[in-house]
Amino acid sequence: MKFLVALISIASVAAFAPAPVARTSVALDAKSKALPFLECPEKLDGTLVGDAGFDPMRISDTLQDLDYVRAAELKHGRIAQLAIVGFLVEEKFHLPMFSKISSNPLDAVKELGVAPQAQIFLTLAIIEFITFNKTYDSSSAPGDFNFGASFLKNKSDAQVLKLKTQEITHCRLAMMAITGAVVQTLIYNEPLW
Repeated sequence: MKFLVALISIASVAAFAPAPVARTSVALDAKSKALPFLECPEKLDGTLVGDAGFDPMRISDTLQDLDYVRAAELKHGRIAQLAIVGFLVEEKFHLPMFSKISSNPLDAVKELGVAPQAQIFLTLAIIEFITFNKTYDSSSAPGDFNFGASFLKNKSDAQVLKLKTQEITHCRLAMMAITGAVVQTLIYNEPLW
């Protein structure tokens, strides 16, 4: 089973390999901040918050607009932040009526059943459908739902940039953390902490 999951993961990554593209760089051989031994892709010119020129597979060369990708990155990162907290809390704290369930959070998915999982999926699909135009609207900043905008009032541009950079950094860290937590739980079948 674990080998099959690893094999599927490798196959899915290969599906996103970019097609050969003529490489012309406006930046005249500018180097990536993240990987200084590689050229920085043309579209990663530092205009996006948190852009360090990290695109070793040069996927950005195949995309017309990076705002859609940034909005998706923010959405997945925000969900990953919630997921890693939920994953860790699920391992340690249970309601008394669920005390017989194991401390493995992945077992909770198995125990849930098809109907409740279908309800969760349908709810998420409805939320995605309702917010689709707002999420991927090119007239506003990627991922901006105007939720929590009051926290940015009376802040300078430098402070807002710092907060947005912190958000995308935390999103990326959470995506790596939840991936690592799920893989470690699948391999060792033991609590993380």
